[in-house]
Amino acid sequence: MQTTQPRADLRGLSRAGEFVLITGPMFAGKSSALIAAAASHSRALVLKPAFDTRDGNAVIASRDSSRAAARPVAAWPDDAHRHAIIVIDEAQFLVAPHYAGDLLDDIAAARSAGVAVVAGGLDTDYLRRPFPLIAHLAAQADRHERLLARCHVCGQPAPWTFKKQETGRLLEPGGDELYEARCDLHWHAPEDML
Repeated sequence: MQTTQPRADLRGLSRAGEFVLITGPMFAGKSSALIAAAASHSRALVLKPAFDTRDGNAVIASRDSSRAAARPVAAWPDDAHRHAIIVIDEAQFLVAPHYAGDLLDDIAAARSAGVAVVAGGLDTDYLRRPFPLIAHLAAQADRHERLLARCHVCGQPAPWTFKKQETGRLLEPGGDELYEARCDLHWHAPEDML
C-alpha cells in the first residue's frame, strides 16, 4: 500500500538532542521513513524490538523493499550515547515483557547526551485504542508526523490498523497475512466479523 502523503522528510534532522516521532497505521510508510533517516546519517544506530523477527533478527524492512541493518534490543544499549542519531522501529513493542526499562527515560537520557532520536510506531492498536507509550512519546517529541495509509478495501486515506482475525494478542507482529489498513467506513473490530 502507498502512503497518502509524502514520506516524512528527516534529512534536516541534525540538531543535537532532537526527537522526531513518526506514527500511523500499518502500511503507512513508517519503516521506510526510518530507513531513509538512518541512511542519511553515517553515525546512526538502528534499533528494533528483539522479539520481532519477521524480516530477520538484525534488519528492519519496508514494504517498498528498502532495508537497514538493525540491532535487536530488549533493553537500551550501553553504547547508545556514542551515536549521532538513534532510529527506533516498532516503538510500541518496547514495553514489558519485551523491554527491560523505560523507553521514555532512555530516550530522554540520549537526548540529554546530544543524541538525536527518530522513533516510529503504531499510534493505535487494532481496536483503535492508543498505545500508551506512543502517546507519551508524542507528548515529548519536538516533531510528530502522523502518516496515513490507503484503505485495503476502497483506497481512501486510512488512519486505522485492521486485524483480520482475533488472536487474543495485542502486541503481535505481522504483515498483510494478519493486518490491513482501513478507513473509517471499512474498519471494524475482529469480533464484528461474525
